[in-house]
Amino acid sequence: MIKSTQLLMMLLIGVLVVIPVVTLAGTGEGSSSVEISGVFGLRPVEAQSSVAIWVPIPEGRALSGFMWYNNDGNIVFPEILLESGTPDKPVSLADAQMIAENVHGVSSGWSDFQLAEPVACLSEGLYLLFRFPEASEYTADGAGGGAALGYRIDGEGYPGWISADGQEWVAFKGDLGFALQPRFVSEDDASVVMKGARREPQDQIVAAKETMLFQATPNPFNPSTKLKFNLAQSGRVELAIYSIRGELVNTLVSEVFNAGPHEVLWTGRDDSGRGVASGVYFARMRADQFVMTQRLVLVQ
Repeated sequence: MIKSTQLLMMLLIGVLVVIPVVTLAGTGEGSSSVEISGVFGLRPVEAQSSVAIWVPIPEGRALSGFMWYNNDGNIVFPEILLESGTPDKPVSLADAQMIAENVHGVSSGWSDFQLAEPVACLSEGLYLLFRFPEASEYTADGAGGGAALGYRIDGEGYPGWISADGQEWVAFKGDLGFALQPRFVSEDDASVVMKGARREPQDQIVAAKETMLFQATPNPFNPSTKLKFNLAQSGRVELAIYSIRGELVNTLVSEVFNAGPHEVLWTGRDDSGRGVASGVYFARMRADQFVMTQRLVLVQ
C-alpha cells in the first residue's frame, strides 16, 4: 500500500500547485472479471474537486458507456462531464460538457453508466471527469466509506489527473491508472461530435471542407457570447439553446447558410426576449448529418 504522503510527493514532481491529498486503500470485491489494485479518494474534497480519466477513442469509434469501480454506493457524484483533447492535460470543468447529474454506483464493485447519446471526437480521445461531492472524503472501504474510485498498478489502467478546483490539474505518475472499462460503438451512431476546448485559436480556422461548431467566446459569459461555426457546404443550420433539463430556451437560427464561416450572438435571453437565470446551458447545432453540443455558463 502506498501512503498518501508518498503519492502526493510523486504527483508534485515538476508541478507546483495546491492539490488535495490522495488516499489509497486496499482492494474490494467487484462484479467484473477485471481486478483492481485498490481504491483512492481525495482529501479534502471541495466544491470543484474532481478527477479526470483520459480515454483514447479508437479511429472510427464513439464512446457509448463505461464501467468504473466505485467504493461507496451512498455517494452521489454531482456531475459527470466529457471533453475532448489531448492526453497531456485536461480542460477546466467550465469548458467540459455535462453528460449526467447525481450519479451513484454500487458499493465495492463495478458500476455501469450508459451515455444518453454516443459521443465521437475529432481529437485523440475524451476526458471523463467525475466531480466529487463536497466533504465526501474517503475514510474506509465500502458503503459509508466515502467517495473513491478503483485504480490499477499493472499499467492497464487509464491515465488519471486530479484537481482541487477543476482548473489546475496534476497527473498521476508511474504506472497508476484508473480502473475503467469503456464501451464503444461505430462513430456513425454518434449523435454528438466533440472537437476539444483546448485547441489553440489558430486551430479553429478550419478548411472549407469541414463543418464545425467552435467554442463560444467568452465562456463563462455575461451578458452575451458569440457562437461561431463553419460549413463545408451550403445548407440548413439549426442552432438552439437548451436548459440543463433539456428544455428549449431559444432557437437562434433555423435557416439556410452559405458555405464558410458564420457567427451568431446569444444575449442570454429566451425566445420571448426575457433574460434567463444564471447557470449552465447547452448550444446544439445541427447541419445535415452533423450534430454538435457545447456547454455554456451564464454568470450574473
